[in-house]
Amino acid sequence: MGQGPSVKKCDFKIPMNNNNHHTEEITTERLIVRRGQPFTITVHFSAPVHNYLQQMKRTSLVAQTAAGSHPSKADEIQTEFPISSLGDQKQWSAAVEEQDLCFWTLSVTTPANAPIGQYALFLRTSQSSYSLGKFILLFNPWCRDDEVFLANEAQRQEYILNQEGIIYSGTENAVIAQPWDFSQFEEDIVDICFRLLRLGEHHEGHKDLIQRKSPVHVCRAVAAVLNCNEVKGILTQCEAGQYYNRTSPSKWLGNSPMLQQWIASKLQPVHYGQCWVFAAFMCSGPSFCGPAPVHAIKEGDTEVDYDVCYFFAAINATCQVWIQKADDTLKPVFGGTKYTGNNISTKSVDSERCEDITHKYKYPEGSLKEKEVLGKAYRNIKKLETTTTSSKTQFSSIPIGPEEPVNLFIQLQSNSTLQLGQDIPLSIEVFNLSGGEKATHLVLGVQSLHYNGVPITQLWKEEFHFNLQSNEVNNLKVLVPYSWYGKELGENHLLRLTAVLKDEDSSYIYLAQEEISISDPLLTVELPENMVQYQPSTAKISLLNPLTEPLEQCVIAVAGRGLIYRQRKYRLGSVQAKSTQELQIPFTPTQAGPRRLTAQLTFPTLQNLKSYRTTNIAAA
Repeated sequence: MGQGPSVKKCDFKIPMNNNNHHTEEITTERLIVRRGQPFTITVHFSAPVHNYLQQMKRTSLVAQTAAGSHPSKADEIQTEFPISSLGDQKQWSAAVEEQDLCFWTLSVTTPANAPIGQYALFLRTSQSSYSLGKFILLFNPWCRDDEVFLANEAQRQEYILNQEGIIYSGTENAVIAQPWDFSQFEEDIVDICFRLLRLGEHHEGHKDLIQRKSPVHVCRAVAAVLNCNEVKGILTQCEAGQYYNRTSPSKWLGNSPMLQQWIASKLQPVHYGQCWVFAAFMCSGPSFCGPAPVHAIKEGDTEVDYDVCYFFAAINATCQVWIQKADDTLKPVFGGTKYTGNNISTKSVDSERCEDITHKYKYPEGSLKEKEVLGKAYRNIKKLETTTTSSKTQFSSIPIGPEEPVNLFIQLQSNSTLQLGQDIPLSIEVFNLSGGEKATHLVLGVQSLHYNGVPITQLWKEEFHFNLQSNEVNNLKVLVPYSWYGKELGENHLLRLTAVLKDEDSSYIYLAQEEISISDPLLTVELPENMVQYQPSTAKISLLNPLTEPLEQCVIAVAGRGLIYRQRKYRLGSVQAKSTQELQIPFTPTQAGPRRLTAQLTFPTLQNLKSYRTTNIAAA
């Protein structure tokens, strides 16, 4: 009888399996499955199996994985499991679904806590071992026993299968939506992500692949090298605005161009990223990410791993403004200033509406529950002070402001958003709540801001002196011309309006601030109502110039996965003042379903203008 039948070939049934495991958009060329869920393969033998029944009784499958391209035995994970008539949903198992003279169709199940990565699959008999092929194993939000399980199907469609997201910026009262392509289905992205994971594991000193069963481990390993030049991390961060002829963060449209550039440059860091770019990157990899528990952030459990303390501070910090005098002493400024934790936003599920999720991270301002949580966090900080000398020094160096006197009150009002080219109307009301006359000194100013609120430059400043009688209100109206601020806007087009009021008698200083967003020239994308896969179509992009001067050297970049192959660039030249220019974009959709067309405008004085339109492409 010899050694038994050899394996002629193995059909991994990739289209069917990838479809069942929600990975068909990644590829239909390789088997990519999710853990805790069975997949089907068919093993074809070179001779009828019944001739070798004795040898085939002790047949098993072996799944083996290794780190890197040159693994050692110590890096490998190898699991052997028998082929039986019944599978086991909790561990590696294989069950015969169908058999004939020369083939077996097997249902292979992986555990819900199996390490993710690339596996080689072997068929082992009592005397021989045959390679069946390779497959990639990912986390499984559809599996109830997986740590990353999501019970809501709409959320799974949004957070795992929707490649096109939205990044929100701007101000609390003027949120700006920017399109972003997470690129999880682009070519080679899975391989790039695992390469990044290996790099992170090496940096963190983790060689045991069994740790890849934990989404927390994967998340932290990837995050460790996103911005780490020592280990050839992906992105380089720089001071806002200092881009030195490299790509500014606001010009990126998604993750794929940065990842591809990183690989093409042999792992040289890409210039440049900012905090929101790093956050978007963490949505591309094989781990749908964390790992700081949102519930712990909301409840003030700052001792919980990982980085809960940092996020709690970022969301709940109260800002106290101080003025530094000529002798370097600090003088407190009174007035309502709340810079953090306002309007925490995300794209809502199954729509492009901006959803305010602040309530998931913190209790309402001023509520009894908020005070309880802040008290708990403060006690945790005090415990940290007693054990960490550096922390004690840090906290004790911050001066505590005195209780605010009730003498003067200042209120600053302006539009939360303005069109580029408009003058800025300001309304400032000063109330004298004291029992006597007050001599006051009012300073008004406008600053341009980086995306993170750091000032770029002072654009305008004006001072006023006036006396207020008891209970008198002074209402000033000021118009800041566009010509005074238009040339100095930062790439994010954010302005901060500041009013500083000094009580000449007591030297108390009061503050009011507002931030406004300057809307860019109107860029619109229009698509036909009904479009069908593989049928030619045309998009129309319109650019409105609201200024009294031409927009020079205008370039529009157009991109859309499944609509346009790669990014296209169109040079418009000059767009005349107070006029609209249109651009016709021919294209042929290659993929059905929801698709987005994104347009990005650049010219010397504007770097961050994007518009998009989402449509549904009917299948051919």
